[in-house]
Amino acid sequence: MPEIDLTTRYLGLTLRNPLVASASPLNGDIDNLRRLEDAGAAAVVLPSIFEEQIVSEQHEVERRMEPPAAGFAEAQTYLPASTEYAFGPERYLDIVHDAKAALKIPVIASLNGISETGWADYARGLAEAGADAIELTG
Repeated sequence: MPEIDLTTRYLGLTLRNPLVASASPLNGDIDNLRRLEDAGAAAVVLPSIFEEQIVSEQHEVERRMEPPAAGFAEAQTYLPASTEYAFGPERYLDIVHDAKAALKIPVIASLNGISETGWADYARGLAEAGADAIELTG
């Protein structure tokens, strides 16, 4: 029986078949991504990163940390500045980087932006972390 060519194109990528594991919270785990690759997935889409969630998280950390430190001079050194904390984008970029290192198939990031600058800034970071493509959601 002749072999059937299932090659397809998706997001500008040439895939060996049309099986793409869509964005899911389970896709944030490298072991799960390896299992998907072993099961025949031609690409994986990582869980979506939501700009509004990142902004909300940043504001909450700043709200909890800065008022107490601003009231007492000695408290200024108790906690690092909020800019020293790793928020959602940094954690997500680590997942992209780790997935690229662990898999042979394309890794697609999923981005849900809410601001004009957010789309471009986060997309740039995802590309620099090694994402093969970026799925934009909204």
